[in-house]
Amino acid sequence: MSSTKRLAIAGIIAAALTLTACTGTGTPNPTGIASETPTPTPSATAITGEAPADENEAIDQAEATIELLLATQTRVTEAGGTDTAAFEAVATGNALRTYVADAEGIANGPTLNEDGESIEGPSTVEGSVVFEPTTAYGQEYEGIANGLVIVPGCLDGSGRKITTADGKPAMQNPNPRNEVEFHVIYNAETQTWLVNDRISLGTTC
Repeated sequence: MSSTKRLAIAGIIAAALTLTACTGTGTPNPTGIASETPTPTPSATAITGEAPADENEAIDQAEATIELLLATQTRVTEAGGTDTAAFEAVATGNALRTYVADAEGIANGPTLNEDGESIEGPSTVEGSVVFEPTTAYGQEYEGIANGLVIVPGCLDGSGRKITTADGKPAMQNPNPRNEVEFHVIYNAETQTWLVNDRISLGTTC
């Protein structure tokens, strides 16, 4: 992905997180007014806007949505994982179930510590999971051209550190970098992009 595209996505995420800090609400853009250029419109918790004009725009929006999902995961789990409502604005389907389950595991356990002991109770989290897309392509979804974007890439969990309730580091995956495929869909009714699935490809990266 080009440096220009990376800067654009970073700007979208920064704007979204700034709005979260300022408003403290998950309400999408209340105006419903589309800009002349149908680019991603960040809100406190979602990437919204008109249907994509072409595949490149769809890919930009999809990658921004994945980044926002991972930022939401960081925010939710660093806060203890007890409030998972924020995921509903950025994920659906299997992806929503996956990220809610991850947060609930942080909030409640059990979690294996570095000694292999199963520890009940809340864990603490520092750091983030990072996704590095390698390619992306759009497909038709519910009558919307490029309304589904498939984004293969490398999911890197090496920067996320979990401490179990007994104060010991959690058992770490010996292979923290794994190839996955994110599926991101455009919901025409709400004009919102949502991560619908995250599929493990069974290989490291």
